[in-house]
Amino acid sequence: MTSPLHATWPVALAFAAGATAAADLPPPPKVETRQAISAQGVDLKVTLSVDKIKVSILQGDDIGGNAFGWFCANRQPLIANENFLKAAGNYVSITATQELKRLGYPLAGKGKATAFDVDVSAAPDFRIGGILTELKQEICTEPGKAEGWALYKIDWALFSEKKQKVVYHATGEGLSFSKEKIPDLHRRAILASLGNFLSAPQVLEALKANDAETAATAAATPASSAAPAAGTVTLKGAAVASGGAPKNQAQLRNAVVTLETASGSGSAFFIDRDGHLLTNAHVVRGAKYARIKLQNGDKAVAEVVKVNEQADVALLKTALTDGDALALRSGPTLEVGSDVYAIGSPLGVLNNSMTRGVLSADRVLRGKRVLQSDAAVTFGSSGGPLLDADGRVIAITQGGVEAGKGFNFFIPIDVALTALEISVSP
Repeated sequence: MTSPLHATWPVALAFAAGATAAADLPPPPKVETRQAISAQGVDLKVTLSVDKIKVSILQGDDIGGNAFGWFCANRQPLIANENFLKAAGNYVSITATQELKRLGYPLAGKGKATAFDVDVSAAPDFRIGGILTELKQEICTEPGKAEGWALYKIDWALFSEKKQKVVYHATGEGLSFSKEKIPDLHRRAILASLGNFLSAPQVLEALKANDAETAATAAATPASSAAPAAGTVTLKGAAVASGGAPKNQAQLRNAVVTLETASGSGSAFFIDRDGHLLTNAHVVRGAKYARIKLQNGDKAVAEVVKVNEQADVALLKTALTDGDALALRSGPTLEVGSDVYAIGSPLGVLNNSMTRGVLSADRVLRGKRVLQSDAAVTFGSSGGPLLDADGRVIAITQGGVEAGKGFNFFIPIDVALTALEISVSP
């Protein structure tokens, strides 16, 4: 793979003013290099993925120098520009993914999902992320090759999806040095940084511990309380409270949670007292687990059980049981003009907000049936419920055309249940 820094450095970097002649490159710093621990031969049941590495280097930062030709003369200082900042994180992520594969770490993404359903078992159990905090180089280039040295300083972190927290983090400095012109000087520095991170036994220990915890949980969990498998799922629905939505708004809001994953936040709501929740597929995209925050501030972890991306709906399961749950509307379709109520967490921080509107339309857009309402929703409300006047769920919030315009769209609850193959008994 071509580095964005020497084979394409005219695009990725900018010269600073004031070239200087230099027969010899400045010497490299002293950096300790440790051997990465391989996972070859280790029977890990978990999977990993690498998130796009963030870059904390700023546009205009000095990142070293570049000389040219056989004699490595005319050294010119280099500064990071916008193209470099866009390319560097992705290049580090790809390089790290390739190295993890070579070392035998099991990578996510080998599921057998259809065009409509997502194989949740193929989602990663752990994510490796990082922040590129420093890059220095002193190189002499020819087309496609470079000699000299490059230093990458990356703050690496191992994130557990099941625990929804970072279980190990450390800073890895990686130095590559060559007196001969080679095509992958920067790649070697990235691998050295990752190797220093993977040299810590805590990384492999965390992966093994997850295996042991999963096996222990499976052995201790009765079959009746296990998360639903693929195929039709039958759940016992909640009863509707008398008095209507305005009177029971506190109870209804308690059944709605704020949901967070590594990719963002949204809302979800309980549909039974056994801990099952509904939300949007795009809210939990790529995740096997998600954090949920209740109205009272309590937090827990929910497992993503089933996902249908075409319908944009997902079913989750948490250990929290016997809490408030929402009744689902069945029978005749709600008439246009009827009062409706949306509950969600706008902006991801205004937890369990309830807004009132009317059902504006029941229509088909791009081949999909949706409900339209002026009930106010915004970012963070996705995955929350839309209720009728009795407090029964009629739809799941999907989004709006433009904030403040009142053109908000919702996935009908019967469409969601069909897409996820869920049967809810009264």
